[in-house]
Amino acid sequence: MRVLIICLCWLGLLGCSEPVLAKSSASIAVLQYHHIGDDTPRVTSVTADELAQHIEWLQEHDFDIVSITDALQLLQQPSPATAKLAVLTIDDGWKNVYQNGLPVFKKYQVPFTVFVNPRLMREAPNLYMNWQQLRELQQYGATIANHTNSHDHLTWRRTDESESQWQQRIRADILDAQQEIDEALGAQPKLLAYPYGEYDPAVEAIVEEAGFVAFAQHSGAWNRFSNSAAIPRFPASAQYADLRTLATKINSLALPVTHITPASMVLKHDQSTPSFSVTLDHTDDFNPAQMNCFAGSSTLRPSWQGNTFTVELSQPLPIGRSRVNCTVASKSQPQRFYWYSQPFARADKNGRWPD
Repeated sequence: MRVLIICLCWLGLLGCSEPVLAKSSASIAVLQYHHIGDDTPRVTSVTADELAQHIEWLQEHDFDIVSITDALQLLQQPSPATAKLAVLTIDDGWKNVYQNGLPVFKKYQVPFTVFVNPRLMREAPNLYMNWQQLRELQQYGATIANHTNSHDHLTWRRTDESESQWQQRIRADILDAQQEIDEALGAQPKLLAYPYGEYDPAVEAIVEEAGFVAFAQHSGAWNRFSNSAAIPRFPASAQYADLRTLATKINSLALPVTHITPASMVLKHDQSTPSFSVTLDHTDDFNPAQMNCFAGSSTLRPSWQGNTFTVELSQPLPIGRSRVNCTVASKSQPQRFYWYSQPFARADKNGRWPD
């Protein structure tokens, strides 16, 4: 796992020499939104009232809502595991974020990040915010960040495309978008949200080489052990907007993950029942025997060897993206659960899957 202090060096937030880890184990809940409205596809939408309810719930339950760049700094400082921290993120830069979300952000004055696709902004100005609208959002707490130019599936290789050609295309997709963002808004932090939450080790290598901190779409809290090229986020739209269940996720704790096998979320078509192993720095604050994992309707019990747990799926994964979520209660904070999510993207026979 990449030490998050490296991210601060990348972002220019610290003068760095030898990285030093903080001893804290604070966790940050990163919430992910797309549309803000009641006339857009519900599967990716939250209403303005629901967004306001989420912010009010966070404030009423003593959560500090912080920017991503502040979160990166906080994770390097000694802070108690009981700290309550949250980050708000919005993908795609839909125009309804300005129309319906801006009044909410004006009212509550909390920081948030919007990940945008500059090329899509040019091609479909009726659907996406323009630069002037994004500048106005900045006045009310927004960080504007990179969602690539194309919103393509980054792990997909085109027919007859060499590995070096693929690398060049993906690198340009990210860097050209960042250049356009910086030219329009001034230099912005190198923050990236993967389209569809998809990545693999080769994508991660490009992202790290270019100096980005990247966010995915598998669930779980974010801590100093998290892979800075694949930080998890909790979806907070559609059925996930319900605070009766979202509250448990917001309150969750991040496991101290140091290694994951396999390294890639992408599965070939014939890899329908994969297994995965996760190594932890320690298991001090929970009873490993109490961990349960959930794949669809199946409940799975992981096997343990030292600080490493292994989960073997018993039912085939569907074509497309899916997750296996593992949870276990905290000893020191009985009302909070540790949460780990293993993402997968299983390909069809043509090596593709639906958006």
